[in-house]
Amino acid sequence: MFRNLSIYGLPLSGRPSELIELALSFGFEALDLDILDFQRQAEAYGADHARRLMVSARLKVGSFRLPVDLAADDETFAAELKLLPARLDVAQAAEAIRAVATVEPASAEHGFKDCFELHRARLDTIGEQLASRGIQLGLAIRPETEARAGKTHQFITTFEELLGLVAAAHGQVGVVVDAWALHVTGEPVELITKVPAGRIVEVRVSDAAREVSGRDLTAQQRLLPGETGVIDASAIVKAAHEAGFEGPVTPWANRASLAGRGREKTVRLAGERMEAVWRGAGLTIATPWFMPVAKEEPAFAGVESDGDEG
Repeated sequence: MFRNLSIYGLPLSGRPSELIELALSFGFEALDLDILDFQRQAEAYGADHARRLMVSARLKVGSFRLPVDLAADDETFAAELKLLPARLDVAQAAEAIRAVATVEPASAEHGFKDCFELHRARLDTIGEQLASRGIQLGLAIRPETEARAGKTHQFITTFEELLGLVAAAHGQVGVVVDAWALHVTGEPVELITKVPAGRIVEVRVSDAAREVSGRDLTAQQRLLPGETGVIDASAIVKAAHEAGFEGPVTPWANRASLAGRGREKTVRLAGERMEAVWRGAGLTIATPWFMPVAKEEPAFAGVESDGDEG
């Protein structure tokens, strides 16, 4: 397993060179890829040029967001699917072997059975394209009650339900093990042992507000791991490790919970918390090859992103 920095997970903004330096400075071994930005650079300058900074920094690619909305209407899905082969080709060129997508927890149009079959069929179609390029897709859930507001039909809202979809889906489709989601749904860590072998694609670690039950938590209350100690992130990581997982472990927090912290302070704190998670899980922390001395940001610097969960 390796510690991964995500521009969506914290979230962060900045030039690739700045994000790479932050990742290296604070102990991260991988960085998520903005696949659409990478595609633009690859088409303009070539894939080797586009990935030169990551290569020179010796950083792995953690994951990238699948540029397809699984719950979209048929016309939108068809249009995104048509663009997918070229985007997966550049992902392959970038040695990005993990994509992630979020399964919406409810639908205004489809009941559970129809929604399940729609996702299964779409995942089979996408899975064939992933398989030819050696890419896995990890599915994440949105477990908060607020995420289902205004929708008539409930769909997948728990990790156990997600496992049911993965069991019926293409072999390239797996799961994102999300410490936050397990806490919100009240599901046990032991469910990780039920994931089919080799189909954990990413692990996300977070913390939660004190004195708020899981079912009452909102997405804005998602905190950096180690913030309160409510969620035992080390237990999640240890369970994934024992299940044979060797991929990216990503700190994940809502933008609202990071207000007032500059970008550098956020990544430094996340790096320190990830080291604590590693130690708590009994894992060895590799000696980094590159240890620059980072400078403090100006007081006005902030963490910027659209805040979307992926």
